[in-house]
Amino acid sequence: MLKILVFAAFALGLLSCSNDSTTQPDGLLLVRVAERPATRQAAITSPEKTVRAFLAWYANHQATLPTDFVDHTNGQDTTKGYAVNVEGTEKWLAEVRRSDVVSAAYLQHWRTYFRQYADTLRLHKQYDGPPAGFDYDFLMLSQEPAQKVDELRAGTFVTQLTTARQATVTVLGPQHDGWREGMKFKLSQASSGEWLIDEMRIPDNLTQ
Repeated sequence: MLKILVFAAFALGLLSCSNDSTTQPDGLLLVRVAERPATRQAAITSPEKTVRAFLAWYANHQATLPTDFVDHTNGQDTTKGYAVNVEGTEKWLAEVRRSDVVSAAYLQHWRTYFRQYADTLRLHKQYDGPPAGFDYDFLMLSQEPAQKVDELRAGTFVTQLTTARQATVTVLGPQHDGWREGMKFKLSQASSGEWLIDEMRIPDNLTQ
């Protein structure tokens, strides 16, 4: 009787694992150990980690991000002038979305920006020089983005929760003689728990 009970318990134990098991050709039942699902928890569950993840992503992708925002082919045509390359701006937005740390609101901000400057260039013809609104890097808000991202990554990060699901992270680069780099990020927490960047801007009084 004892042997029967032991065998029954063993059989029930195998059945309880049947959803995570495979039967080999020789009849041997192998129980699979469930792998810990791949998550981005280390990068998304705090506002600062999201900002650090963004800066790291930018440093790795800055050189390959699309920059074909403006069609210059009409620059010599006095009836047309420069025009925004909508396809180029959408490719840039798609690449930025793949960073996985920016919100839909952030992307929509830039889509609106590009549309506004499409109207500007259509109404106010431009034929040479840097196109209006396109003379700086949109992610670093700088004309020297590679230097800026290095400065920010070496700087200090200060997080302030404004509500339970909203925060700001101010990043200040090392202080130099009369200048320093800085960026202020506004973030919100999605229902999934991840913190996403809604807005970036340059803080005031960077030299102080």
